[in-house]
Amino acid sequence: MKTIHLNKLILLTGLFIVSIVFSAGADASCRYNSGLLDVKSGAQQYQVYDTAIGGGRYVDACNDTPDEYEITFYKLGLCTATTAANDLSSCQYVVNNTAGVTHVIEKGSSGAMAIPEFSIDPGTYPYMVVVISNKLGIKHSFTAAYSLTGLSSSAGATCWTADAGPSAYTNERKNTPHGWTSADGAQLIKCGAASASAPVFSYEVINKLTEEECADSWVANGDYSSFGTVGNGTAEVSLLQSTDVFATTCENAAKILWTTTLTTPYVITADSTYQLNMKTTDSVSIDFDSGVEDEDADPVVGSNNNIIKMGADPVQLYLTVTN
Repeated sequence: MKTIHLNKLILLTGLFIVSIVFSAGADASCRYNSGLLDVKSGAQQYQVYDTAIGGGRYVDACNDTPDEYEITFYKLGLCTATTAANDLSSCQYVVNNTAGVTHVIEKGSSGAMAIPEFSIDPGTYPYMVVVISNKLGIKHSFTAAYSLTGLSSSAGATCWTADAGPSAYTNERKNTPHGWTSADGAQLIKCGAASASAPVFSYEVINKLTEEECADSWVANGDYSSFGTVGNGTAEVSLLQSTDVFATTCENAAKILWTTTLTTPYVITADSTYQLNMKTTDSVSIDFDSGVEDEDADPVVGSNNNIIKMGADPVQLYLTVTN
């Protein structure tokens, strides 16, 4: 199954917290023909067409824009010193809530996020920090060109999120702060007639940054990873525990700490206004079972048309300060 791309959590100069706006684009990797997801018929090693890989080919996952996306913020702030080492003492906050502020972004709509009034002292801020839950929610449905097989052997051309999970980025069953994650290959999607579609939120826990399995080496400082240039600066990312100290295992990772060193610092005055937009294009990975047990066999052993889950990728955040 396709892995997520955390460097898609792009924090760009430009917006702050008046509203949350859903934004779609033409860069989604799933291909649709006449409104139908392009999938192959019957049992296949690779089932769905991805426009972004090798100029376009059939693979076992593609990225799409979800119907709804759920994200929980704990902190969103501007800082005078880097927060990469988890020192947030220099920060002024737009969001600073230990319980978390959960917001649902709906396709084709916009709306205000439920946060109290805030103030940021005038000054120059070269850094931005975001702390979000590493449990991300997707509610989604689609209709494919051919019948697919989902949860409990359900079958049909329309498929939808039907089990809350959560699944894990590593696709392993682990006891996390968000509960037990589902086992590798557990199906969280149902398929059937369009009239039967009743999507629910399905969740994914981002429990690893630098490798693909929990048994792989764990980097210091919350599995720290530098993502390099991201739009208006450079990004450094770590996982935190629920107590806000660095996570040390997949099992205690509860949050994502994202620090951006801004190319152009924010300059805040007494007259500054703020707006935050979120872009959910490509933020869901539609994951199929690759079914590969013996690639040399003809047909490939284990090929099927099973759809597994809707994997959640982080959204893109656009922050604007206007003076």
